[in-house]
Amino acid sequence: MIKICISGLASSGKTALGEILAERLNILHIKESYKDSTNGDEEIISLLKELTAKNDKKFAEIFDNKVRALADQGNCVVTTWLGSWIIKDATIRVWLNASIEERARRRAKKNNTKYASTLSFIRDYDRLTINHFENVYGIDVTKHGIFDLELNTEKLSIDEMVEIISLITLSRENSKFL
Repeated sequence: MIKICISGLASSGKTALGEILAERLNILHIKESYKDSTNGDEEIISLLKELTAKNDKKFAEIFDNKVRALADQGNCVVTTWLGSWIIKDATIRVWLNASIEERARRRAKKNNTKYASTLSFIRDYDRLTINHFENVYGIDVTKHGIFDLELNTEKLSIDEMVEIISLITLSRENSKFL
């Protein structure tokens, strides 16, 4: 079974790459996020923010189990922050790199916001997210030893990244049958 896990900091290109990769390989794209789990319910969003601030593990466990269950259904690309750590039987784990300035430019363009405020948001969001995963999971997402591949999304096109990941993934899957 193909399980491609793509991780990276905010606005590194996880979702964009995952969507195209899943489409080209004709497999499921799992892109769940904590916020997606709220279905837009403001009360749940508020509770989620409170639980995240407290580094509450209960919600994280429920969320992770949902992602694992989706991944166990078949071939997939997982582009959640921690997919690479929680999907134990991943075919390939990929970390996406991009400078904070580039990530802020991308997010500002996507959300039609000012670069300076978006840069500040990304800086704070990265710090909070890194701390959250360290406190809740004991995972340092700045250490990339579990990854098979790191790609610089500022230097490679999405097509190039899709080609690289596809070749490695299909090579690994084919070698299982030899």
